[in-house]
Amino acid sequence: MITAALSDRFQNDIAGERFAKAFAWLASTDLAALEPGRNEIDGDDIFANVMAITSSAASEKNYEAHRAYADIHCVIAGEERIGIAPVAACEALQDFDEAGDFSLYTYPDEDATWVVLRPGDFCVTPPADAHKPACCGPAGPAELRKVCVKVRI
Repeated sequence: MITAALSDRFQNDIAGERFAKAFAWLASTDLAALEPGRNEIDGDDIFANVMAITSSAASEKNYEAHRAYADIHCVIAGEERIGIAPVAACEALQDFDEAGDFSLYTYPDEDATWVVLRPGDFCVTPPADAHKPACCGPAGPAELRKVCVKVRI
């Protein structure tokens, strides 16, 4: 897992042309002006899903993981808590959907690493990390605008 402020992205050695392209898009795009939905960056190799959602309690969500893509979670407005756990230590709740590059997992929340993202912050979850995104903080559910850039590994 890599987490940092978006403004510090050059201090993190996330090697590879696709990550460089994804971070260049994040840095050069007016994220607040984007409508929810898919935004093309480089076809199926790099694309961004913009979401306007309400965060929810961690107890109401499952962990998810991917095999073909790393996710760059970046908050546009609001606050997001993301639980992160090694996918190898998680219990699968379903067969892996290869076409959708997605599966759901369970893992004890008290053993997870929790990251709090605020506007302009990002967190990278590679395929080795199961993640529970869009969780609310102690104040309860709240409006959240975020972008999740999918980078093919």
